[in-house]
Amino acid sequence: MTRHRGHSKRMHLVAALTLALLGGLVGRLCVIQGKDLARYRDLAFEQHFARVPRAARRGDILDRRGRTLATSVQVESVFADPRRIENPEATARRLAWALGVDARELLRRFSRRRDLLCVAEGLDPVQIGRLEAFIAERALAGALELRGDALYARPRRIERKKELAAALAPLLGRTREDLEADLEGKMCFVWVKRKISPQEKKRLLATGGLRGVGLVPEYRRVYPQGELAAQLLGFVGVDGEGLAGLELALDEVLAGKGGYVEVQRDAAGRPISPPRPLGRPAQRGADVQLTIDAVIQSYVEDALREAWDLWAPQAAVALVIEPGSGDILAAASLPSFDPNSFRETDPETLKAASRARYVVDWMEPGSVMKPFVLSAALDLGVVDERTPIFCENGVWLLGSRRFHDHHAYGQLTAAEVIVKSSNIGAAKIGMKVGAERLYQYLRRFGFGQPTGFILPGENPGLLRPPGQWTSYSLPSISIGQEICVNPLQLALAYSALANDGLLVRPRVVWRTRRPDGTWAERPVRPVGRAVPVRVARRVRRVLCRVVEEGTGRRARLDAWSVGGKTGTAQKPAKTGGFSHDDVVCSFVAMAPVEHPRLVVLVSVDGPTRHVGGRHFGGTVAAPVVRKVLERALAYLGVPPDKPTSLFRLGLAAKPGGGRP
Repeated sequence: MTRHRGHSKRMHLVAALTLALLGGLVGRLCVIQGKDLARYRDLAFEQHFARVPRAARRGDILDRRGRTLATSVQVESVFADPRRIENPEATARRLAWALGVDARELLRRFSRRRDLLCVAEGLDPVQIGRLEAFIAERALAGALELRGDALYARPRRIERKKELAAALAPLLGRTREDLEADLEGKMCFVWVKRKISPQEKKRLLATGGLRGVGLVPEYRRVYPQGELAAQLLGFVGVDGEGLAGLELALDEVLAGKGGYVEVQRDAAGRPISPPRPLGRPAQRGADVQLTIDAVIQSYVEDALREAWDLWAPQAAVALVIEPGSGDILAAASLPSFDPNSFRETDPETLKAASRARYVVDWMEPGSVMKPFVLSAALDLGVVDERTPIFCENGVWLLGSRRFHDHHAYGQLTAAEVIVKSSNIGAAKIGMKVGAERLYQYLRRFGFGQPTGFILPGENPGLLRPPGQWTSYSLPSISIGQEICVNPLQLALAYSALANDGLLVRPRVVWRTRRPDGTWAERPVRPVGRAVPVRVARRVRRVLCRVVEEGTGRRARLDAWSVGGKTGTAQKPAKTGGFSHDDVVCSFVAMAPVEHPRLVVLVSVDGPTRHVGGRHFGGTVAAPVVRKVLERALAYLGVPPDKPTSLFRLGLAAKPGGGRP
C-alpha cells in the first residue's frame, strides 16, 4: 500500500512536470507564432529566398520623325560565385579563353575576401548573452562583433576557421559547413565580364558549363546611326547610367526603375524553381523624341566633314534651327566620335571629341555681330539704311587705336557698311547708338546670358556691363570684339531676326512618352522681343544684300533667297595683339528671306590649310552653309521663292521683265 502511494506520487509529479513542460512549449509557441511571427518569417524568407536584381530597359531616343537614335538591346553578362568554384585556376583559364579576359585578374577576383560580413541576424536575447560570453572567453573581440541583434565577423582576423565554425554553429543554429564557408570570407558574387557578344556566349557554352559560373540578362546601349549627333546624344556607363550629353541630362527620364525576382533556395543555398514568379518587375524608362531631324543632321555632318578635310581646322561646329519654335534640327561638332565604342577611345581624345562645342565653347564673334548693331540703330532712329557713313578710306585712328577695313572704303550707306562688312562703319554706327543702349539691345538678343539649353556645361559668354567698358569698348564690341558668345547664342540671335524680332528658347526635346503610351510635349518658350517686326524685316533685307552682292556671295542659291552675314574673328596672338592667321571663320544665314524657315550657323575654328589665299568667313564657312541650306530646304519641301522675293525686296528686276 505504501509502495502504491509512492508510485502514485511519482506519477503525479511526472504528470505535473510534463504538463508544465507542455505549457512552456505552448507558451513559447504562442510567442513565436504571435509576437515574433514577423521576425521569424523575415528570417526564414532571407534563408530560403534570394533577391536577384533585374535592370530596367532604358528608354529610346528618337528623332522628330521617329527614327531611332539610341536604344537598348538585351545581352547577357557573366558572373561567378567563388564559393562554388572547385578549381579556380582551371575555371579562370577556361573563362579567359572564352571571353578574352585576363586569367590572373579573374583569379584575383575569385580570391578576394570581404573585410566584414554578417553571419547571423535576428538573434534573441539568450543567443546574444551566450555569444557575448563566447567572444569574451575566447578573446575574439577583434574577429567577432555584435551589433544589435546581428553577429558580424572579420575573416582576415580568424586563424582557425574550422574550429571556430564547429564551436559557433550550435549557438547560431547553422551547419558547420555553411558557417565555415562564410568565415572564409569569399565573395559570393563577382562579375566576370559584362554584356558579352553572341560569339563570346557561344564559346562560353562550348566549355560544357563551369560550376559556380552563370549568366544574367542586362541591357547594352546601342546607337544605330553611329557618330550622328554624338555630342548631343552622349553615352552611358556599363551600369546603364548616363555619363554625357542627353543621356546624362535626361537620365532620370530615360533610366526607368529596376526590379527584382525572388529565387527560392534549398538548405544548401542552391537555387530551385519557385512555384510562381515572385518579385517586382522592372519599369521601362520613358522614350524621348527630339526636335533633331536625322536626315538634316546627316547633311550638316557631311558638309562639315568636307570643310574639315579641305581646311584642316582645330574644330568646327554647325547648327540648324527652326526660328519660329527654337527647334534645333541639327547640331554637329568636330572632332567627333562613335558612342558605340567610346570605351575603346583614348580618354584625352574622347574628352575633346565629346565636347558639345556649340554650347560649351565661346569665341569672339567678329563681324557676325554687326547686324545687331544695325538693328539697334534702326530701332532708335539714329540711322536708316541710306544714312551716309564715312569709312575713313580704310584706316581710322581713334585715340591711340587704329581700326582697319579689308578694303579702303570712303563714303558708304549704313546698309552698305553691313553688306561690305566695314569695321570702321560699324564702329561709327555703334557710337551713334551709345554704350548703355547697345548693351541693352545685345541683352535682348540673348548675349551674355545662358540660353537655357538642356545640356550641362553651357558657357554663358561674356558681355560686361557698360560701367566696366573702356573708351575703346563701344567701337570694339560693335565689330564683334571684347564680347564672347557661344555658337548657340549667336544662332538664336539670328533666329530672332528671322522670327520678326521675337527671341525664343532653344528646344531639342520635343516630347516624352508617358507610362500610358501618350506623349507629353514640351512647349515653345518665347523669351521676349528683341526688336520690332519692322526692324527685323529691314535688317533681313540688308542681310539678303550681303549674300546677293556682298561678302556672302558663296552662300547664294539659285532657287531660294538667302540672307546672312560673314565673320572672321582674329584670335589673340601669343606675342600680343591679334593673329592674322589663327582665326575663327563663321557664317550665319536664313532662308527664304521673307519668311525664313531655317537658320544655319557654321563656325570653323583655326583653319590651317590655305586654299587660294587667306581665311575668311565668306570663303571657309559660307560654302558649307550653302550646301546645308540647298539640301535641307529641298528635303523639307520649301517652295522656291527666288527671284520673286528679291523683286518684292527691291533687290532684283521683276520676274519676266520690267524693273522693280
